[in-house]
Formats: sequence, structure tokens, C-alpha cells
Amino acid sequence: MSDGGTTWRVDQLPRGLEELDEAVLDEATRRLGVTASGVESWRVSRRAIDARGRRSPRFVLSLEVDLREGVVPQVSDGVPARRVVVPEVRAMPRLLPGDARPVVIGAGPCGYFAALQLAEAGLRPVVLDRGREVERRAKDVSRLMGRGEITADSNLCFGEGGAGTWSDGKLYTRVGGPRVREVLETIVRQGGPERILVDARPHLGTDRLVSLLKRFRAALTELGAELRYDARVESIESSGGRFRAVRLASGERVEGTHCVLAMGHSARDLYARLAQDGVAMEPKAFAMGFRIEHPQALIDRLQYGEWAGHEALPAAYYELKAQVGRGASEVGVYSFCMCPGGSVVPTPTREGEVCVNGMSHAARSGSRANSALVVTVSPERFGSLLRRPWEGHGALVGMGLQQEAEAAAWRAGGGAFRAPAQRVADFLAGSGPGGELPRSTYRCGVTPAGLAGLYPAPIVDALRLAIERFDRRMPGYGGEDGLLLGVETRTSAPVTMLRDRQRLESPSMEGLYPAGEGAGYGGGIVSAAIDGLRVADAIVSSVSGETVGDRFGGEGR
Repeated sequence: MSDGGTTWRVDQLPRGLEELDEAVLDEATRRLGVTASGVESWRVSRRAIDARGRRSPRFVLSLEVDLREGVVPQVSDGVPARRVVVPEVRAMPRLLPGDARPVVIGAGPCGYFAALQLAEAGLRPVVLDRGREVERRAKDVSRLMGRGEITADSNLCFGEGGAGTWSDGKLYTRVGGPRVREVLETIVRQGGPERILVDARPHLGTDRLVSLLKRFRAALTELGAELRYDARVESIESSGGRFRAVRLASGERVEGTHCVLAMGHSARDLYARLAQDGVAMEPKAFAMGFRIEHPQALIDRLQYGEWAGHEALPAAYYELKAQVGRGASEVGVYSFCMCPGGSVVPTPTREGEVCVNGMSHAARSGSRANSALVVTVSPERFGSLLRRPWEGHGALVGMGLQQEAEAAAWRAGGGAFRAPAQRVADFLAGSGPGGELPRSTYRCGVTPAGLAGLYPAPIVDALRLAIERFDRRMPGYGGEDGLLLGVETRTSAPVTMLRDRQRLESPSMEGLYPAGEGAGYGGGIVSAAIDGLRVADAIVSSVSGETVGDRFGGEGR
């Protein structure tokens, strides 16, 4: 039982497609054991879609209900309702810049959120990104998609916003804790839509990300951060075991006291240099496979049944996973980065390689759905899957697997970043390229090809087994309307850069903080941003002598 004037969250409130949100308030008050007159205000705190089974799809809401002073709820055991307790957040120490000058490598979500936290604490970080700011980057991306001409340091992987800028802008994460809300609220303050605070699977869309990044950049500049683009880092310098500076490709030396290494998962040249220079890292499991396209109308019918096309329903989403094989050969196969109403995009960073990803705009109104369909590959299997002996650093052998598949896809596509493609049904049958392909959204063009030759047999076999299983769950998934494009290789970093569990510093160099997806500590926009905040907290702790990582009662770290 509670004192009056409190806020309560009531979960699992069903709402029909034709109903308004207000329709669930009566059920919420009934569960709380109060009357409508006892409610001061209320708001939707979460909205999800339940399309399971054969009944009509419905929304499932959570409400936060503010009770009037003196109103005491009567909540029965087992009722999904709880009092909302706002965690006490201790203020970040406000520092004078002094001699501290953090250097942040990378202007993706990890780097930008780390820089924002550092700047708000009073430090003046310098952010270095090998790519270009989003306006110029957009022109380079258009040239790649339209003419097949790539700019090595400004493309869908490199540049302001990182690899997530030309994607679906997914903000869904399995990471818990109050820092998820902190990231989402920061995005809203920078111009993101407020619905991301409510949607169970929030996303921004590429069109929203571009304008949001401009505001983020302006906020950082106003706080005193220095942002530099076309600034590719070639090496990191230390003396006495401590970080001292970074050396740019131009030859310029940028000194600093701390370094946030938020370089993203595609900076292969920097991975190699850091490994050569002794920065501690080890191979990490990642996933590789293909991107699969279907008509969005097919996915809508499979997920919504007879209610497909209802104006209240968004373009349908799916999530699939399976364990295939037996014993030591068992592997996980799953869909990844599913983009309703989206398009397939090129993600190479140089000539001679083809790899793909998916993106959507905010409305997700396109006629095609796409998703990665990938196999988990563990470090223990890297060596056996390579077609040629790996001559690079041992920690980077997974990178060799990626490069082999991307080079094979380039050859099969015929150059100019055309993607090799095959009907799903033909891939399952083990046949050749087949006849005319279904329409694809991939703007660089597709070339009919037998995709089985792009990967070693264990990966191909696992994909075939999984697609057959998925087709039984979603009839038509493996049919004539489905199209596979190769290859999807950059799902995450193939390495983990080691760091101390508490201080978050590299054991190889004091003051060096590996962070985000490229270091193996994030798997998307939100988790990478959270890791950037954690690392920024660690740096502020180092400078101030105060422990700031427990500002959220320990949950933030």
C-alpha cells in the first residue's frame, strides 16, 4: 500500500486497433483500485503490437498514472502494476578544462555521446573522424549508390554519425537500466521524435538521423568541443605506458590526456596498426551471411493475416532465430537489422569488396522488406573457415574471413559494387543463378549468381537449414518472391579490445579507453551510446578524483 500523490505504472493493457489510448484508462484504474476522479494525469509510457495467434492484432500499452494527493491505491497481488520510483541521479562534477584534453576517435553514437558527456562536465574534447560531416557525406553516399564511385573515408561506414546513419536508425536494445532512457531523452532534446520514448521498438529512420546529427554537432560546438572531419588517425602514441597523442594521416600530431577509441567496426587499417603496436585485443564471435528481400505485402500478410493493410498498423516486422546442426557443428542463425519498407544499401569502404546492409526512412513506406540472415561464427572456427592462411595479426583473423567473403562477392557481382543475388528458392535447391530475379531495392544493381560459392560450406549449409525452418514458420519466406543478396559481413566487430572492468582503460596503455561497437562493447546505436557515456564517466572520475560511474545507483555502469 502506498502514500497518496504517487505515480504508478500499469502494464499489459490491451487496446484494439480501432480504439483510442483513453480506452485503457478504465482498466488501469480498476487494477489500481481507484476511481477516475482520483487520477491527476496519465500518459502512455510504452506501446507495443501483439500480432500473435489468429486473433486480431492489438496494441499493448503501459500507462503511468499520477494519483491525486490522498488517493491510496489498492493493488492486488499478481496485478502488473508498480509504483514508479525515479532513480536519484547524482550530478556530474563540473570541471575546469585545466590541462585535461580528451581526444575522441570517431563521430558515431559512441564518440558523440562520450564527447557530449565530457563537454557537459566542463572538459573540451577534440573529436576526430576520418570521414566527413553528414552534409558532405550524403553527397559521397549518393555518388556511391548512383554511379558506383566510392570515397574511401566517406561512405556508409565512415563519417559523422557512423555506420548507423544510413540504416534504419533502430533504437531497440536488449541493454537494460536507466541509461537507455538517458540516451533516448538526449536524442529527443536534439530533435528526435518523442514517440521513441514510448515505442517498444523505436526507430528514427535515415531521413531523421541526418537532421538530428546537425543539431548534435551544434550542441557539442556550443559546449566547447572541437570537431574535426577528414581527420583519419593512423597511430596512437604513448610514453611511459600512458597515452600522449594521435598521429593523423596528414602527419599532424594531436596531443591529449585521454583517448576514447570509438572508431567503429570497419576501421581495418587502424585495427591492424593498433594490433601491431601491442594494444591488447582478441578475436570475437560475429555473424555473417546474406541480406534477404521480400515484398513488404507478403510480410504484412504473414504477420497480420487478414488485418494486413489496416491503417493503424505499421509495416510488419519479424524476428527469426534457429539453432541448426548437431554437437560441435551446431550454430545459431538469425535475422538481424530487419528493415520494414526499406532498401538494401552498399557498405564497402574500398574498391574490390562488396558487402550490404539495410536501411529505412522514418515512415517505412517502401514496398520491400529486408533483413540480414546470418550465421554466428565463433573464434574457434575462424581458422577452419578461411580459404587461405591468414597472414595478419592473430587477433584479426575474423577480419580475414570478412575480407574473403567481400572479395568473392565483388568478383561474383562483376564490379562497380553490383551485388551478387539469387532467388531464395534457387539457393535452397542448390541450383545456379536461375532466371530473371525479383526486383531489388539495391541501387548499385544486382548480378544473378550462385551464392553458395561465396562462403565455406558450413555457413551455406547452416543458412539453408535455417531458411527451410523459417519457411515452415512463415510460409513463403523461402519462396519465389524472396531474394538473397551477398554478402552481409559487418554485423559487428570481429575483435574485442581488452579493458579494465572498473576503470575501462586498456591494459596496454593508461589513458586509452576502447569503446563502442568497434571495440566489441556495443551492438547498435543505443548500446554504443551507453558505452560512450560509461567511458566518459570513467574519464571524468580520473580527472576529478570523484567516482561518477554510480550516478544511477550502479545501473549506469
